[in-house]
Amino acid sequence: MAVDIVTLPCGPLETNAYLLVTEQHALLVDAPPDSCLAVLDELERRQARLERIVITHTHWDHIVDATALRRETGALIVAHPQAVPRLQQPRPLLTPLPFEIEPAPPDELVEDGATLLFEPLCFTVIHTPGHAPDQISLYEPTRRWLFGGDTLFPGGYGRVDLPGSSMAETIRTLRRLLELPGDVIVFPGHGPTTTIGHERGWIEQLVASGS
Repeated sequence: MAVDIVTLPCGPLETNAYLLVTEQHALLVDAPPDSCLAVLDELERRQARLERIVITHTHWDHIVDATALRRETGALIVAHPQAVPRLQQPRPLLTPLPFEIEPAPPDELVEDGATLLFEPLCFTVIHTPGHAPDQISLYEPTRRWLFGGDTLFPGGYGRVDLPGSSMAETIRTLRRLLELPGDVIVFPGHGPTTTIGHERGWIEQLVASGS
């Protein structure tokens, strides 16, 4: 069965929302500001029903429209257990925002190693802390897809100067990602896709240096 990936860069930070669509069903990875209308338009155009909204981590630019989308579609919000407090009481990280963040308590919790089924796909949940302690990535081994939030970008990783971030955790996470095949396509929270193989060189150097 074919699965289309629709990339929707949304909000002031152009955060990527990824809408995975089969013939009648859809799954969304992250719900940035201004993504609600874009997702609803795409769902209507494709006559698909949104089943789940997976939150990779709870930084505001990934969660703002989650509750609006749940309200409009009935989709379940899925997140890591550590995400619960920040989804129940969301707040900006460093500076005030010009809008309110609506609470988005999750309907379903997934931990490291959990399986998330979206036929014909079967994702493995990988806990990938570092940029955020509650961050998860979705790995689909058959298609070789990794939806990683702000874990890994072309040539870099998510910033570690934010509350709750950790360089040590980032290194442990990147070391773990090195175990994936080189042809795995990484769909990051911002910017274009890359592959594990393309990033392997600098990741290995970073892991070896330990800093």
